[in-house]
Amino acid sequence: MHGGYRPPVNAPALRGDPARLNVFRSLLLARLGDEPGAVAAQDAVRAELPPALPRSATHLDMHRGLMLARAGDRQGGAAYALAAMDALLPEKHSLTLRMLMREIQG
Repeated sequence: MHGGYRPPVNAPALRGDPARLNVFRSLLLARLGDEPGAVAAQDAVRAELPPALPRSATHLDMHRGLMLARAGDRQGGAAYALAAMDALLPEKHSLTLRMLMREIQG
């Protein structure tokens, strides 16, 4: 079949979900060192984020911790990210969050 990539049926649809897309943008831009872009994406998500989604807020806080670590404050970034993880119920800790924590800690 020639016609380009087709996502699996169970792949998350980002079109029509700007908040979810901005969470991905936040992480990407934090990793690239684009702090203004990452913060803008985080602010856009926080403006729409319902309290019923605490793990999404944790992701955003961890992205800020990643930005601190990438800017040279690894200890401060790790402390910021760890505080975000500690505020989230342990049963809500995902593999993605744990992997991100290891990335921040270096």
